[in-house]
Amino acid sequence: MSSILMNRTRSRIIRFLLRNGPSTCGQIGIHLDASPSNVRRHLHLLRDAGLVQHSSAFFSTSPEHVQHHLEALAASFHATVMPSDRLDSMS
Repeated sequence: MSSILMNRTRSRIIRFLLRNGPSTCGQIGIHLDASPSNVRRHLHLLRDAGLVQHSSAFFSTSPEHVQHHLEALAASFHATVMPSDRLDSMS
């Protein structure tokens, strides 16, 4: 998941969708000044990761949906980088 979110284009797509609501691949591409094929590839990765929904010709996301994924990523990161046994030894 972190590799999905750490990509600049994908994070810009998520921000665009959060600000503008459901949008087509073409609308997103125009705003990002990116080719439709490039945007489409990133949108499919975001959809496969569960961060973006696709209905008809529109892609969308919601603040709650993104927040849920960010919290899961943070919990995973915290558990991996700062295991509880390591935290206990620091006390």
